[in-house]
Amino acid sequence: MSNSDNEFERRVKSALDSGYFEPGDATRRQLVLQRARAFERQPFFSRLFATPGWVPATAFAACAVFAVVLFLANAPRPAPEQLALQDSETALEVLFVDEEHEEIGDPDFYVWLDAMLLEDEDETDAS
Repeated sequence: MSNSDNEFERRVKSALDSGYFEPGDATRRQLVLQRARAFERQPFFSRLFATPGWVPATAFAACAVFAVVLFLANAPRPAPEQLALQDSETALEVLFVDEEHEEIGDPDFYVWLDAMLLEDEDETDAS
């Protein structure tokens, strides 16, 4: 190799090395802009909906809630008249037993009667 070839090789190597270790002005500007964009505070909803997977999941959840509400709204309920008849039947059954009615004067009897009526009501609601 000649002296001019060695000189050329040295200049090319130094130019490439300086370009590798020291980026140019245009590259520095791009890096600064990209870094600023990365650290920019984005609004909550744009960060939340940046992932496209949220939209189908949200739609599915809304449909599921809507279906549950419709199902529960259309569930059959006993009519108030039926509940009133059941309550009065239970009360009359307790009162017209052929035994002594000394418990009618006892306040605990009415607490027990309310508990029985609530229990009957819970059984009819469950079925």
